[in-house]
Amino acid sequence: MAAAIGLQGAGGEARLTNPVWPRNFPDPHIARDGVWFYAVATQNDDRGFQLLRSRDLVRWEELPPIGRVDWAAGNYWAPELYQRGGRWYLLFTALDRQDNKRDVAVSVADRPEGPYRFVAKLARGRTVNADPGDPNGVIDGTLFDHNGRTYLLTIRETPPRSIDIVEVSRDLTRTLGRTQSILFADRPIERGILDAPTLVHRDGKFWLFYSGGWFQSWKRDACYHVGVAVSDQLMGPYRKLDRPILETVPGRVYSPGHQCLLRLPSGEWWIGYHAWDSEGEPMYGHNPRGRTFRLDRLQWTPQGPRVLGPSTEPIPAPKLR
Repeated sequence: MAAAIGLQGAGGEARLTNPVWPRNFPDPHIARDGVWFYAVATQNDDRGFQLLRSRDLVRWEELPPIGRVDWAAGNYWAPELYQRGGRWYLLFTALDRQDNKRDVAVSVADRPEGPYRFVAKLARGRTVNADPGDPNGVIDGTLFDHNGRTYLLTIRETPPRSIDIVEVSRDLTRTLGRTQSILFADRPIERGILDAPTLVHRDGKFWLFYSGGWFQSWKRDACYHVGVAVSDQLMGPYRKLDRPILETVPGRVYSPGHQCLLRLPSGEWWIGYHAWDSEGEPMYGHNPRGRTFRLDRLQWTPQGPRVLGPSTEPIPAPKLR
């Protein structure tokens, strides 16, 4: 099944119109493999994670789900794909059926489409060794490479949530040292919630993207958004920018968030995210499409990142090279 959302503008210029995938596709993450882009997302059912494929980031086709593991009782959330050493790693959240807590784990495959073999749990929602874990669960894992080391960022579910960081082995089988909290849900608009950390090192600074607020609500309370914090040091302290870089546009787009970032060989930066459209209310059972998959340009300014969105009208398509 494919969705063709691309349009031709004046002079034959390729265009993109959001959403690029007009069905429920929450918590998207994009990875590139040669001429193909793959987008993976939270489950629609118990078969595993949703997977799409595209050559141009405009037209997407649906592939079979991936990543189901025998220890999970569901909650296949917030997957991310990474290519390392010629293999593909799937970082994901799932609910451990033994203790009913959510863990962040990793599986490996020879190609993005799988099949995937479970490798290890990297962050766990219970006491493990010297790390106390989190009594409610750990979610939304992401990786960050810096100075030859690899770090895992996660969200601790106990409110108010925090973004935590810990070094992990290069083969992604174990953590190294203790976990440190580097950002907290301390603003009213965040409603005690942080999600989806994404870390970028640029021009000597560390830019920590995150989502906050209620991911579903009534339109009058649609507060989910993408924020950014900045630091001179990897472990902080981080200072949040004054305003979100992606937020609700009443009557058009509600609660955009759970971002991923993509830098193209052309030099363009794009941000992928999910959001509700204006039909019904921005919550399940009220909006028939769910949280749809969207892309917008991200620009770097002297003040930090800026998103040209959330867009609903046709915009220039990504320049791949």
